[in-house]
Amino acid sequence: MSRRVKQTVKDIKSLKVQGARNVAKAGVKAMMYAVEDSKAKTVNGIKADVVKAALEISGARPTEPMLRNYLDETIQFVASEIATVKTRSVKKFREMALKSENEYLQRMESDIKKLKDYGASMLNGGMTIVTHCHSSTVTGVIKEAHKRGKDLKVVACETRPRYQGRITAKELSRAGLDVTITVDLGVNKYLKKADIVLVGADAINSTGNLVNKVGTSSLARLAEIYDVEFFSCAETYKYDPLTMFGVRERIEEREKKEVWQRPPKKVEVSNPAFDITSAHHINGYVTEMGILPPSALPGIAEKKISKKRD
Repeated sequence: MSRRVKQTVKDIKSLKVQGARNVAKAGVKAMMYAVEDSKAKTVNGIKADVVKAALEISGARPTEPMLRNYLDETIQFVASEIATVKTRSVKKFREMALKSENEYLQRMESDIKKLKDYGASMLNGGMTIVTHCHSSTVTGVIKEAHKRGKDLKVVACETRPRYQGRITAKELSRAGLDVTITVDLGVNKYLKKADIVLVGADAINSTGNLVNKVGTSSLARLAEIYDVEFFSCAETYKYDPLTMFGVRERIEEREKKEVWQRPPKKVEVSNPAFDITSAHHINGYVTEMGILPPSALPGIAEKKISKKRD
């Protein structure tokens, strides 16, 4: 495995690269590195390097179906090229593989542009928006609405133990928005006057449930109590097709030292990275295909993902 691929895996594991979309983009670029850096002399040899890299990249963050969906597409493309003997030479094969990866990146940019347009259109001037953790998709939607002249206020939950809410607060403040950051459980005070909650998504399962940063499910329940609409901003590629067959989304357990460096010996430390928010508490998903109810997203996403793989 090349040095560049190893570095990408390290960056994803350490959260230097974070956010489902950013992780997926980094994964696609790492697959390009695997093709470019492979020392294999045959097409099958390059394929072996690509598959090995995909397994390492996928294992860096287990709760990232968007990453897995793009990696699966890459492997299927490589296998198809070999099976149909479309590319006989190593040079031609590299060119085709790199072209395919670039098309994935272009598709990501096209999808996020559409999503931001739908999201910005649903926000009205004067709204107070509550966010949780850091999602480049959510901040992208808010900044797009701000660019359109909509006066918005944002309340960002700090999101312990890694304080990703600070990233959200800094990014939106620099963009010129009115931002308040609050301790996670302090959000109760702000929800009373909030208009909408916007969160990102790490995964969406076959029932429309949302897997996102731990604390999201509690925020959704609080929003429901205060009659505040709750939306997740998510490309359809964050849908996990395996959940349709009963495979449960794995909830990553982060290192205990993130919570407490030296806890007493008899104190058990729990540090789940994500939790699951029931579709019943979600008003809708803001996607590149429009604003979808939780019940509709799995079927629409499945068709899109299957079509791209055919």
